[in-house]
Amino acid sequence: MALKTIVAGTASTLLLLAAAGCALVQPSSTACQGADPAVVCTADGPVRGAIDHGVLAVKGIPYAAPPTGARRWQPPAPPTPWSTVRDGTRFGAICPQLAGPQVAGDEDCLTVNVWTPRPATAGPLPVMVFFTGGGNHAFSGQGAGVFGGVQYNGDRLVPEGVVFVSFNYRLGALGFLAHAAPGPDRLAGNYGSLDQIAMLRWVQQNIAAFGGDPKRVFLFGTSAGGGNLCALMTAPSARGLFQGASLQSSVPTGCEIATLADVQAGAGARVAQALGCDGPGAAACLRAKPMADVVRAVPGTFGVFPRLYGPNVDGQVFPEQPIAAIRRGAHTAMPVIVGNSTQETMQFVGGLGPVPDGASYAAAVRKAFGAPADRILAQYPAANYPTPRDALVRVTTDGLFTCQSRRVARVLAGAQPQPVYRYLFDHRLDNDPDQRALGAVHTVEHPFFFAWQGQYRPTEADLAVQRLLVGHWTSLARDGNLPSWAPAGDAYLRISDRPLLTRDDDARCDFWDTVTLPWPHL
Repeated sequence: MALKTIVAGTASTLLLLAAAGCALVQPSSTACQGADPAVVCTADGPVRGAIDHGVLAVKGIPYAAPPTGARRWQPPAPPTPWSTVRDGTRFGAICPQLAGPQVAGDEDCLTVNVWTPRPATAGPLPVMVFFTGGGNHAFSGQGAGVFGGVQYNGDRLVPEGVVFVSFNYRLGALGFLAHAAPGPDRLAGNYGSLDQIAMLRWVQQNIAAFGGDPKRVFLFGTSAGGGNLCALMTAPSARGLFQGASLQSSVPTGCEIATLADVQAGAGARVAQALGCDGPGAAACLRAKPMADVVRAVPGTFGVFPRLYGPNVDGQVFPEQPIAAIRRGAHTAMPVIVGNSTQETMQFVGGLGPVPDGASYAAAVRKAFGAPADRILAQYPAANYPTPRDALVRVTTDGLFTCQSRRVARVLAGAQPQPVYRYLFDHRLDNDPDQRALGAVHTVEHPFFFAWQGQYRPTEADLAVQRLLVGHWTSLARDGNLPSWAPAGDAYLRISDRPLLTRDDDARCDFWDTVTLPWPHL
């Protein structure tokens, strides 16, 4: 389908851009180079980044106008073009979110960051766009730093011959609030999803100026980020904007999302009530509230199950359940990686209560899974594991991640000719006592893509896993297939310093295929 740009400008702006040396129709990687190789011309204006160890990083580039005032809970609008060289050496503001008891960030947050080789390469490079996790209510394109987590950057990926992109999108109630007010006050949610699509359109129009290939855009995301990708594969307005995807630790709901009615009656009604905006004029009332009040009204939560905020089936952005669209081949077919880690839920099972014994383990399983709990307990007796907590981690990891990954991979493989690869990340950071004790937990792969945290000194095994992980992901972005990791039915790649193609989860996942799980989206 034809791509519609969100960029607009006047004739005078175009003349000013021409005077700055910018390409006006098809930006090229050399258009702004000459005196300053750190300057790149986007369709909206020139930006100067910083070069370090052969990598140019250009940060904080607006891809949409600030969604403030009357633009709150509206689709993203084009950014205002600029003519003088913009500073791109610092990240833009993160989107509003809770950081402990404080509200961090600013609504003027819709920015994108690009890392690319310098000197520039002769030909266009594949593009890898990272979708952060954070439950659609936390984190940003610069990382999970506000929570002490990994910082995202392209320093490790760019030397492998790719252009790396990260970005911010609206989070929490500001990104996904839906409200059933009548007429023009109706809020349909999915504003964060529309931001993601606007960013991908920006990539299509601008990435050539950074040396990237708009026909080889590969998206990879963890947790909520990967869940957003699965939904975007079925969004009509995202068709043609990307050509590959990796869904990492992200399909506990099997690529199902909430319905608009459920979100309106759930989080939407709760936010409006908390802010005193019930009844006529609800949208205007909500838009007039201070940003911090909206963020605090109904906070998102982390846990075993998804909570509160995310995309919904609104009949427009997402016409139907993503997994249903995939099953009937109504998605954008592309090479896909799907997978998770072996101790995926280790950080989250504490929310189910302490499990010192078999009775508390059974209570936690009933709390997590509801009606099917007795069948699940028979399949996963606590006596089969070193501790009840180990049993709880295994049952929730299998039921919500590993076997959901197999289910989604099967549906994708049956609906398209393009390859589908499945993995299980089974490597722990042995030089960090805390990480070693936790195991291969949720998002444990981040340091292998981006940077080791703090003073961590990687082992030879860590470096072997890093080479494997980065090599496979960048190869799929570049070539669209992985000859050394052939898709083989239900077999998956167990990623460690001794990788193995196996299917040792078949019996467990066959059981989970018979279980109907509750999805408490609200």
